[in-house]
Amino acid sequence: MRLAQNRMKMAMLAFALLMSMVFVSGCGGSDVKGGDDRPTVVTTTTMIEDLARVIGGEEVNVIGIMKTGEDPHLYDVKPKDATTIRKADLVLMNGLHLEATLDTIVKEQAAGRYVALAEQQGITPLSGADGLEVASDPHCWMDTRFYGLYAIEAAAALSEVAPEHEALFKERLLAYLDELIELDAWIKARFDEVPEQQRVIVTGHDAFAYFGRSYGIEVHGLIGISTEQDPTPQDIEQLKRLIRDNGIRAVFPESSLGGSLIQLLDKVAADTGAVVGKELHSDSLGAPGTAAGTYLGMMRHNTNTIVDALKGGRE
Repeated sequence: MRLAQNRMKMAMLAFALLMSMVFVSGCGGSDVKGGDDRPTVVTTTTMIEDLARVIGGEEVNVIGIMKTGEDPHLYDVKPKDATTIRKADLVLMNGLHLEATLDTIVKEQAAGRYVALAEQQGITPLSGADGLEVASDPHCWMDTRFYGLYAIEAAAALSEVAPEHEALFKERLLAYLDELIELDAWIKARFDEVPEQQRVIVTGHDAFAYFGRSYGIEVHGLIGISTEQDPTPQDIEQLKRLIRDNGIRAVFPESSLGGSLIQLLDKVAADTGAVVGKELHSDSLGAPGTAAGTYLGMMRHNTNTIVDALKGGRE
């Protein structure tokens, strides 16, 4: 209870600081309009699209570039994307090089403001392996606290392009922060069901470091923070030894991974006796209308999937 209260106080403080810095400036939106009279807000990933719809509601025209299951690391840019970005009053993106193929297009084509939600004060990125290099881990949304900061920054940006709805955006933001705090407490309670020594998992790529840090899970990826790389035979053998030596109970495919990586995970599980868990969602939400079709639903789905597999043990 005290943790939840403290996190609410932190969220409210961050909210107040951002409101004082951004909202009082009274900045207006771009003159570039979308297909109706509402400000057009373009988002990159499905997680950010969900956030824009929750806070922006019907008062803004939200257009998501990436669709369910698309990998932001390897997104295949379409000819219409540059036009969509150019017509936007506001572009909300993750940043930290997550949208590798879209990053330059946003910066060169955006006529309105663009905001990288992970590149803001209060978010200190973890470091992860990106091929042979060390880079900032862009998967910050896997920490509900950081996603709350995404929400605060998004609300501030939305109020710049639609200042007449500022009060409504604030109201939705505060309600959503409450939901994030409740979600965080629920996730912690679920992982309390699993003995600490069993809280070790293997995923397709290293997208769950923030999640693992928040909830006391040791996470290993078949590959690093970007899906652009391929695992070497040495990587695969090292992962197998890790699973055997540490008695790791489960490996998990991800919805945005290519078929070759999923097949490798299946083989690793077969060779080590680990259970293949149900599919996790990391870089993309589930399909609209499904249990994992929203950020809140995705986090619940991932939590239930991991906890149930770890509690089930080896078959």
